[in-house]
Amino acid sequence: MPSKRLGRLAARRQQYTNETYQQARDMLRPGRLPIPGADCDEQRIFEAELFYQVLESNRDFTAYPFGIRRVRPQPDTIELVVESDERARRLLSWLLPSYEPGGEVHGIPGLRLRQRTARGVELHIVGQRTSAWLTGPHRDVWKRTETESLEHLADIGWKALWRGSEHWSTEEVTFEHEWNTGEWSRHFRGGSWSASGLLRRLGIFHTLTAADAVTGYKGLGINGYEGGDPVRWCLDIIHRSGIRRHMQDLVEAVTDAEFGLPVSRADHLDAIYPRETMKNWICLEDEARTGLIELRFTTCNYEQLQLTTCGPTYQAIAEVIERRVNTAPQRLGRR
Repeated sequence: MPSKRLGRLAARRQQYTNETYQQARDMLRPGRLPIPGADCDEQRIFEAELFYQVLESNRDFTAYPFGIRRVRPQPDTIELVVESDERARRLLSWLLPSYEPGGEVHGIPGLRLRQRTARGVELHIVGQRTSAWLTGPHRDVWKRTETESLEHLADIGWKALWRGSEHWSTEEVTFEHEWNTGEWSRHFRGGSWSASGLLRRLGIFHTLTAADAVTGYKGLGINGYEGGDPVRWCLDIIHRSGIRRHMQDLVEAVTDAEFGLPVSRADHLDAIYPRETMKNWICLEDEARTGLIELRFTTCNYEQLQLTTCGPTYQAIAEVIERRVNTAPQRLGRR
């Protein structure tokens, strides 16, 4: 690959991943897309679930969108470089599967830790060709989070499911069959490319915007579609008053033919909110209408963006569990 083109691709990839220039350059391969997609359905669906959990676990005001400093996507894996020890503890605690007596499985069913290294921890789904790395903090942070999660689950009478077995537990199998085999789960899997694609491009919400905060969630179905609903990701890009929003820059990045996703503007949607409240919302969908991305550019007073102070590690993990106890089930297959 000519050096000039390689440099251009590396600089452009940087915008999408927030890697260093050299990291981005080292990841480029001849004959491969500059930001490769997941190389199999299992990996793509796993990344979609991971994206969902990254959004759900993001409760604090973070320096980087969703508390992820950079991403490093490869065809068969993805690395999420977490910005801080605190965010690492919350995210890992949220992902690890546990069983609440009565039938509820929290976290990602089937998720296990394949490796614990100086680099970080590698996650995968048992029995599948899947992989994701969480890196950034020191290895002791990941180890302590596991230990403290186990202790807290024992205190409240829940069962940890990620330790000691490279098979799905009976609780996970039962829960998965009950909640994640229906029509909506099929829609989610069919539209998993959108969440996986966004996860692999998280850097644009930092490099191409001056937002004070970026939050998101998986939305309910909307009017305007025949047949099944698309998977709908609602992302709020929040700015202080007077700060330029860079709306067009972000839209152009997401829709870019070489680096973006196969989506285009969908101006006809939706009927849930009054039209006047949606003037700074941009909806992007694929031609088959399996995925919908809503970019919502909003303005808030600075007082609404204050940093949330968290307590020690144990308290942070307890808050994760408490939120799960006190909220309705949020599994992907539930409607």
